[in-house]
Amino acid sequence: MQFSKISTFFICILALSRVLSVESEINGFSKKGLDEVELWLRVMAAEKKIAGAVFGIMQGGDVVRIAAVGKRDIERNLPMEVDSLFQIRSMSKPITVVAALQQIEENKLSLDDKVARYIPSFGAVTVFKDPDTQDFSQTRPPNRAITIADLMKNTAGLSHRFSQLYRENDVRLRSDSLAMLVNKVAEVPLIADPGEKWVYSISMTILGRVIEIVSRQPLDVVLDENIFKPLGMPNTGFFANNADRIVRAYSARSDTSSLRRLPPMQIPIEEKPPLLEGAVGLVSTVPDIMNFFQALINEGELAGQKILESDSVQEMTRNQIEPHLMPFGINPNSPMLDRGWGYGIGVVTDSSQSAFPVNNGEFAWSGSLGTFAWADPLDKTVYVLMLQQSPSNAFDVSNEFRRRLIEARVR
Repeated sequence: MQFSKISTFFICILALSRVLSVESEINGFSKKGLDEVELWLRVMAAEKKIAGAVFGIMQGGDVVRIAAVGKRDIERNLPMEVDSLFQIRSMSKPITVVAALQQIEENKLSLDDKVARYIPSFGAVTVFKDPDTQDFSQTRPPNRAITIADLMKNTAGLSHRFSQLYRENDVRLRSDSLAMLVNKVAEVPLIADPGEKWVYSISMTILGRVIEIVSRQPLDVVLDENIFKPLGMPNTGFFANNADRIVRAYSARSDTSSLRRLPPMQIPIEEKPPLLEGAVGLVSTVPDIMNFFQALINEGELAGQKILESDSVQEMTRNQIEPHLMPFGINPNSPMLDRGWGYGIGVVTDSSQSAFPVNNGEFAWSGSLGTFAWADPLDKTVYVLMLQQSPSNAFDVSNEFRRRLIEARVR
């Protein structure tokens, strides 16, 4: 009888320890660690280093954690919510690339196609003889034509949408249509021969126009029908479907704990804009972007909806940049030593060069107002953090968020 009581006691202790273990771990994450990540963001908001944020983690299609902290509108005292709407800016790029790859799978487009086949004005592009002086009287024909692959790889020789070159020549106006914009871009000389230099550029917006032409539909319709609806992304589009849920953008400085409301950005997100920019134009939420990246991890499928073949996803999420063009970076003076570039997305190629313990093959990208997403195909995990602040790297929020999440993993 005594042995039976002792055995029963230890069995109860063992069972209790298992319950506590389950409660302390969530899909391979420490619950305490995730709580600390959320608390850290709440403290950042309370100290006015950020206005607010939403973060989410998804693994294998299951939401591990999603939380909102701070305010989406300080002046109106509106709280941040998990379905608040963010301008995701350059995180639009991989979405546009997926739409282009879909057209390729339907044999409406090819990576090797010349852009001029669809946009004739690109058949007359020139290159600056000296890209440093950018003298319009000193140009020459390019060594070869720009291809669809060049657009996806940022090797077309085009400039960034906010470059001085495009600003001085009124290339990007809010009132222009996409068809007007691409022709204006073609009139400005390239800063490098196609394929000869990686330049973070307006190329994905040009790609969006090609998609319109081959699909015979406006870009917003293509994205909605082929990506957003199948993947359950009801809050993603070129304007907010509920203006009250828009997260307002603020300026933030690392040397002071003060926030200043930014004026309305160039994209009029409260109504459909004339200019549908595949490079920067989308509005979205953390849940929607988690679904998109999870579909990529799942090789093009989510909840039974197939948007892309696995071969296409693998090509998109592997390095496509030739060795002689690496390392590269958005800022040429600060190259990204640990990663390459796939089609519209960054890819870890040398984890030994990373500031974090990451895996080769992880892919990620971000937006200039503080939206970040990355995915690890090895353990099928997606991480998303969204802010609306400029500069996006104030207080190094994204890197600190990533470091804390890595520490929260139960290895």
